[in-house]
Amino acid sequence: MPEITIISGKGGTGKTSVTAAFARLASDHIVCDLDVDAPDLHLLLRPEIIESHEFHAGRTATIDPDTCILCGDCAERCRFEAIIAQPNGYIIDEHACEGCGVCAHFCPMGAVTMHERYAGNWFRSRTDVAPMIHAEMFPGAENSGLLVSTLRRAAKAESERSGRPLIIADGSPGIGCPVISSISTADFVILVTEPTPSGLHDLERAADLCARFPRPAGVIINKEGLNPAREREIADLCTARGLPLLGRIPYDKIVVDALMSGLTMADLGEHRASKAIRTAWNNVIALAVESRSVESIHS
Repeated sequence: MPEITIISGKGGTGKTSVTAAFARLASDHIVCDLDVDAPDLHLLLRPEIIESHEFHAGRTATIDPDTCILCGDCAERCRFEAIIAQPNGYIIDEHACEGCGVCAHFCPMGAVTMHERYAGNWFRSRTDVAPMIHAEMFPGAENSGLLVSTLRRAAKAESERSGRPLIIADGSPGIGCPVISSISTADFVILVTEPTPSGLHDLERAADLCARFPRPAGVIINKEGLNPAREREIADLCTARGLPLLGRIPYDKIVVDALMSGLTMADLGEHRASKAIRTAWNNVIALAVESRSVESIHS
């Protein structure tokens, strides 16, 4: 099943806006929001949750007050100051606890136990365009890369169950662990950038990341018209890196107003931004199919 993942080297380039538009234009597909640290694809696709699953990652400590003898050894050994003395005993600050287990190891009474941390939830939902897999991490929760892997597996299972062969995934911004997990099995990666100094710089970093795996990739310039000089630099970078320039989405306040109203660029009829996103999608499909065919030949 082809898996297309949309990422950006930085936040704010319009990655999710592009993903939502592609979700409108595609057919026989699954939508997956892998931006688990700050998910917002649901704002445009408005999913109806069918199933909810708990996500557990990392460990945290718990002190049994009936077993604790108030010796304070655990608090003295905790390097993260996560064990707090109270008038009636000790408690664990779960936000400060790193799950190292030193307190449990040294407790003379075995009053401290380690257990998995409840870090968030992931969902299987329906939208008016496709089934959707997405998640919500709790504030301060970690291991978002692990949650991304969980969502990818769920999306593939949903694809097989529903007979929808295409997965469109909205990845995370940046180049960290969640992004690496997002693109590790993608058949094609779309890099969404903007004509700004930081947009160009972070596009280079994202392109380096795709080359390291390697994953076939292409570039979409969003907000075209803001800085023609930067747009030429981005085009030159694409040529130098062998990255196809899939499309240019013009900057227009109408697009901003549409997004604020819960519409995507694909919903704007014959507007130039709608035409541009349709052209980009046609280019994406052609290259994604070609990349998958080449990969199957060499595998």
